[in-house]
Amino acid sequence: MRTNMVHHQLNKHDCTVHAADVVQRLGLLMPCIAGEDLGPVRAAELVDWIDVAFEVEPEISGHGWQVGLDDEVGLLVRPDYDDLAELMGEQAGVRSVVQLDREVFAVDAPRLCADGLRAAVMQAVAAANRRAHDPHYAGQTDAPVVDGTGPSSPSATAQKSQDAVEAPESDDLCRLVSEDATSDGRRVQVWVNMNGILILPAGTIPHNPLDHGDNPRFQRTTVTPVRAVSLAKQHAGNWIPYASLDKLRLRRPGLVRRRWAAIVFEKSGASVPLNWRGTRPHALLLWGYVVARRGLGAVDGLP
Repeated sequence: MRTNMVHHQLNKHDCTVHAADVVQRLGLLMPCIAGEDLGPVRAAELVDWIDVAFEVEPEISGHGWQVGLDDEVGLLVRPDYDDLAELMGEQAGVRSVVQLDREVFAVDAPRLCADGLRAAVMQAVAAANRRAHDPHYAGQTDAPVVDGTGPSSPSATAQKSQDAVEAPESDDLCRLVSEDATSDGRRVQVWVNMNGILILPAGTIPHNPLDHGDNPRFQRTTVTPVRAVSLAKQHAGNWIPYASLDKLRLRRPGLVRRRWAAIVFEKSGASVPLNWRGTRPHALLLWGYVVARRGLGAVDGLP
């Protein structure tokens, strides 16, 4: 079997399932958001919501496939406690997944054809959908507390209970780029979401240890723009909404130091230098969020 996008020899080591196989096997998928006009989703509909393309010159080395998800997929997944990139990475034939945007993923799956990869993505979405309606998972959250209290405090418990009942607005869901970066001689933590970049002194927002794996699970917290402004003022940090961002320069690490360097330029002329030791997916997280909101022209130094 061959596709127009990539040479692919189908044998026992390659695709074990294709989209048609998954359509026959999957039941109905239930939306995670209540709504009068939202009914169960058939697997055949899910097929049309997944776009798979092969990039001859991929943005991320070794990740030739790019997967794009329509907005409708967001109705089936709970982003506050489920990592779709992680679930994709668990599928047979998928070696690595890097999330570039909320709906865009770069995938290393050299022995899968386009339809086989689409089937893998369908299975990942179905797994996320099952978790979203499973009480065992619904009562769990890895979202850190945003008010600086300890994880065992009453307010922390109340925050976790609230997160379990109400899914936070997706635009307010921050992901941790670095827990131990330096900026102008200070140790800082760097968070990003679809509203902007939040830079705070290290330890301001408690979180679990950072995952430095090839397909990491990013630490998360929910921070609204209003709360971000308050935290930045209270802790002498920086909240840089994308509306005030001019550009971002991101430099790859050298062979010896293995440290990433970035400079965030604001339209006001102010700039914030950042330097941290970390993995490529975390650097791409920062780059990907800026690209999603500001476009490729706003970024210098494609990682």
